[in-house]
Amino acid sequence: MRNDVKFCASCGTAVRSSPPTPAPVEADKPGVPASAVRNPMSRKARIVYSLLAIALASVFLFLFMTHLPGKEHPVIARQPDIALPITISYKHQEPQPVDATVQNGTISFSLTDLREKKMVEFEYRSSTGSIPLLAFISTDGKLITAIRMCEPCNSSKFSIEGDELACGNCETRWKLSNFEGIQGSCQKYPPDPIASEIVGDRVVIQEAAVKNWKMRI
Repeated sequence: MRNDVKFCASCGTAVRSSPPTPAPVEADKPGVPASAVRNPMSRKARIVYSLLAIALASVFLFLFMTHLPGKEHPVIARQPDIALPITISYKHQEPQPVDATVQNGTISFSLTDLREKKMVEFEYRSSTGSIPLLAFISTDGKLITAIRMCEPCNSSKFSIEGDELACGNCETRWKLSNFEGIQGSCQKYPPDPIASEIVGDRVVIQEAAVKNWKMRI
């Protein structure tokens, strides 16, 4: 039946026309047709927000992974192993002084002395001053060389207590295997590991690595 017919063609009775169906509207915008409302976020904006979310998630994951307990120290992990007839075990070990030689851009000392004393200390002296150094054999037989300094408390005294490295001034302690902080106020500043290698019967450190070292605080 046509919507504009007012009377029935057969009996002449008046016909009531149905009101027009209103266009659908959004629930939160009364009176506005849904077809007239557009998504306020464009496709480009959605891509940008998605990339930002991925970037933030990646940063969070990186920070989480780099602060996992027990993580290897990148310098210590690459240090050479020293073959020993027995497993190293410490109760209390103080470093013993050794003589170091500076020659042809390297700093070196006797590997035999290190094997016998297990933990040694020496100085690198130049025209600009002196830098204390430390070397020891870890409990798993790895050679570790480092700057002998705890910067916050200005200490150059250290000892090995079991499987821990202890500062002689502030009593901060770190794991011997990776210098991860255990207790104390200076946990973020253990002796700074310096790469070294074994050449014949000498432990060799590149002089530039020590000479260009900067304090971390």
